[in-house]
Amino acid sequence: MFGFCKKGLLNMKGFKLFLLCSLFIYPLLDAQSNERFLTYNIKALGMNLGQFTVKQICKDGVINVEGITDIKVQLLLSYQVKYIQETTHKNGHLIKSHLQTRKNGEVNSDTWMLAQVNDYLLIKDGDSTLIQDSINYTGSLLYFHEPVNVQYLYKEKSGDKRIIKLIGEHTYALVDEKGHTTHEYTYQDGILSRAKIKYPLADIYLEYCQ
Repeated sequence: MFGFCKKGLLNMKGFKLFLLCSLFIYPLLDAQSNERFLTYNIKALGMNLGQFTVKQICKDGVINVEGITDIKVQLLLSYQVKYIQETTHKNGHLIKSHLQTRKNGEVNSDTWMLAQVNDYLLIKDGDSTLIQDSINYTGSLLYFHEPVNVQYLYKEKSGDKRIIKLIGEHTYALVDEKGHTTHEYTYQDGILSRAKIKYPLADIYLEYCQ
């Protein structure tokens, strides 16, 4: 009988340990599962210019996206360009974004977009502009959220509103005010796998590192 009680106590201790694991360890694992990373190679004119790393954290209806682009360009002069991007969306609306460009370690441009009661305040290099619109989808969401049924995108750097249209299977185009395609995005399993960004001198490509 005493052996049975001792065995029962051991089982009870094991059960308590299981409960502790369920209460503390499992939620931690679940929280970690809401954090995702993607890395892209940046290429132009057949050259590898650097990498772009983006992180997304989702919790309680809030989506935080942080991205860092590090580019080293060596033409007549060698210089380094770094883009630092931080964006927060909550319940389908932009709350705030901050995008900073640094050239050779010094700040080259600095842009904030902040939600207010009925509009957004865009602060770019000290100059302020009001955006009278509801912003639901921005460039930072392009990496982890395929723009299915999305019609418009706001660019955090400039505050410009752009049309998004489907041009192929899981492939979308960003269109400017003149109807010209400026960027193209291709998706696989819901995440961005490849992007083509059109510039006058050369197209720049983002390619997802598997």
